[in-house]
Amino acid sequence: MEVLGFVRMFRTMPYQYTQKRGFSEVSRNGVFPVLIVGAGPVGLVLSILLTKLGVKCAILEKSKTFSKHPQAHFINNRSMEVFRKLDGLADEIQKSQPPVDLWRKFIYCTSLYGSVLGSVDHMQPEDFKQVVSPISVAHFSQYKLTALLLKQLENLSFRVHNWEGWEGLNHGHVREKQILMGHECVSIDATDDCINVTASFLKEGKCMKRNIQCSILVGADGAGSTVRKLAGITMKGEEDLQKLVSIHFLSKELGQYLLNERPGMLFFIFNTEAIGVLVAHDLKQGEFVFQIPFYPPQQSLHDFSPEVCEKLIFKLVGQELVDIDVIDAKPWVMHAEVAEKFVSCDNRILLAGDAAHRFPPAGGFGMNTGIQDAHNLAWKLASLVKGIAPSSILHTYDTERRPIAIFNTELSIQNFRAAMAVPATLGLDPTVANSVHQVITNGIGSILPSGLQRAVLDGIFTIGRAQVSEYLLNEKNPIGSFRLAKLRRIFEEGKSLQLQFPAEDLGFRYLKGALVPDSDSAQDALEAPTGRRRDYIPTGAPGSRLPHMNVRLLSNLTSEEICSTLDLVSGDKVEFLLIIAPVKESYQLAHAALKVAEEFKVSAKVCVMWPSNTDTGVKISSAGALMAWESYVDVVEVEVKRSSTVKSSWWDMCQMTDKGAILVRPDEHIAWRVKAGIIGDPILEMQRVFSAILGVESSTAPLPHTHI
Repeated sequence: MEVLGFVRMFRTMPYQYTQKRGFSEVSRNGVFPVLIVGAGPVGLVLSILLTKLGVKCAILEKSKTFSKHPQAHFINNRSMEVFRKLDGLADEIQKSQPPVDLWRKFIYCTSLYGSVLGSVDHMQPEDFKQVVSPISVAHFSQYKLTALLLKQLENLSFRVHNWEGWEGLNHGHVREKQILMGHECVSIDATDDCINVTASFLKEGKCMKRNIQCSILVGADGAGSTVRKLAGITMKGEEDLQKLVSIHFLSKELGQYLLNERPGMLFFIFNTEAIGVLVAHDLKQGEFVFQIPFYPPQQSLHDFSPEVCEKLIFKLVGQELVDIDVIDAKPWVMHAEVAEKFVSCDNRILLAGDAAHRFPPAGGFGMNTGIQDAHNLAWKLASLVKGIAPSSILHTYDTERRPIAIFNTELSIQNFRAAMAVPATLGLDPTVANSVHQVITNGIGSILPSGLQRAVLDGIFTIGRAQVSEYLLNEKNPIGSFRLAKLRRIFEEGKSLQLQFPAEDLGFRYLKGALVPDSDSAQDALEAPTGRRRDYIPTGAPGSRLPHMNVRLLSNLTSEEICSTLDLVSGDKVEFLLIIAPVKESYQLAHAALKVAEEFKVSAKVCVMWPSNTDTGVKISSAGALMAWESYVDVVEVEVKRSSTVKSSWWDMCQMTDKGAILVRPDEHIAWRVKAGIIGDPILEMQRVFSAILGVESSTAPLPHTHI
């Protein structure tokens, strides 16, 4: 049975439109609309978003259990905004995370009980005012986030099946809303009808295989993605920037000390015995991860036994801990790479998250970029599955998200280099350490026996760490005084490792894809990253995230409900939102948009934005102007001072006039706008706009109109 070849009747429109059958019908015949490989945060978020949009999916996960290693922990503004749409997930994270005063700082010291070299507070007063976003950033370990996502999926009737329970899965058939643990994707075979995925699993010690058919395969299976490799997609960028070992341990004694004396998120420790970075995942629970430089082959993971890890931790802490409990030690390699393409095999195999991009952890871009991949992809998959758009809409996922991944790669590299500026200032230049390691491994030192290589390496590093001895690193020593003064300047000027990037977290913009650029946007380009924190500046430009403003809903005369403009975009269906002011020409445009949306078989809603100075004694309603339609909502701006001197209206903030209009996509990004009204037939203009966004080919496509 051909999955992609059925054609519906032409719509009754002034131009021809061919639409393929919705994939959702195919799942009844054993072919999944969407199969996701990888049950990390990205795969789980994508499955939630798809399910809420009515798309059937299932997940394969290679691991037999979900990891308890904390891993990623910083959730930026945009990801938290996405989580606000997931049935209270953002609220649950905010309620469960540590108080912000316990993690707002990065601290640089000689040991956790030793001298403090400096600290940086990464939270600014505006971060708490919720002016540019309805929600703040969060500090929440990945395994805890995974548990909350699984709870969400359970509420959506998903079930987790472990590797031993395969026999009970409906006689071996994979069904929708299943998360199959212990199942590794080992082969992919694309036919004209579907993608055949072979998954291997263990049954009573024997390797078994199962074939699963799907229309769309999404690889969200991490940095070492099997889907990416099987699809023949290569990575481009800088690999092997640094090797580290993550030591996960518990100590309530240490947590209580830091909570009382020097609370922070990250602790950068430099002393004569050891160097490392402590990630304080939860001070109250006493949960930590130490990141330690790792130099194979002279070192191996066997060198990090629990006993060795304890001694290493004590050196970095500055004293022994009575209640230390080392959970595990895991090696990992830092890369800065992006896949050459995110979409392949005629738009049927897609990559998301770490499978598509691998960043240094500096700035927390990895998981956050992946979550936003899922948010971009979900409505496009739903549009295809529901027959709203052809498969070409999936190509816009690559067009939009890959440039963002490349940008975030460069930004994370800059942030990583900023982090390295601190040890370099102290005389501990990591590039020198890496060069020494290369000489011993691949240069003249390679002729030495392995044991001697390690002894030489340890000896050189011991000499290097003498740079941070108390004798040298103090104000009375001229060299130490100079280095400490330079270190203070780095902190004061914001040139050390940064945590927040509001301009990039909220201000990233798609320049082309499922959108209609401004007619004067030929000069537009992504501003090069600086590696410094920059403020987010709201804009109504196509491709941008819809600016946040609090508005009061006027669904009835007594309504006092206040929400964000982001909340006006539905998270439960593929629906476009047109924002207009209550003026005659804009109401005419709204009529046109709703009519054309009906013709395109896509949902649309109109938001009428009334100014904050609207007379509250007058009945506010667009019922008369939009009486033929039910899909509209009246809202009033809630006035907020956006700075000490300037008050901005909605249209001022969007850098437009109230004669303009904004069309918002289901992922809360702006698809099209007109700054000050349309010249010409609004029906023809909206046909052109929806045709361009959805990738619908028209035999009589109307010509673009000039905007004023």
